[in-house]
Amino acid sequence: MGTFLVFLGGILFLAGIIFIKPRAKKDQKWKTVLNWSLYVIWYLITVTGISFVYINSIVGHVKATSTAIFLFLGLSVVLAVVLARLLGFLGKQKRTNSSVEV
Repeated sequence: MGTFLVFLGGILFLAGIIFIKPRAKKDQKWKTVLNWSLYVIWYLITVTGISFVYINSIVGHVKATSTAIFLFLGLSVVLAVVLARLLGFLGKQKRTNSSVEV
């Protein structure tokens, strides 16, 4: 299972790079650096949390496992929302001219 998680982590890291790269080039330099650094920080927190939960669940530390799930999942979701907002996936909605004049 540990080998599978390492393989999955590598695949997800490369997929994130391929997904963010076209969207991060369009903005200013400081915003591009911020996006990439937030992505790396988010990825490290997520992978650390997954490995921490995996190791503690194997050993049988129920309290440490539940605390790690709460802490790392919360941090990961917050950073993911901030990153999605900076990349333009959340927030700014395009307005359409769907109103019909009678």
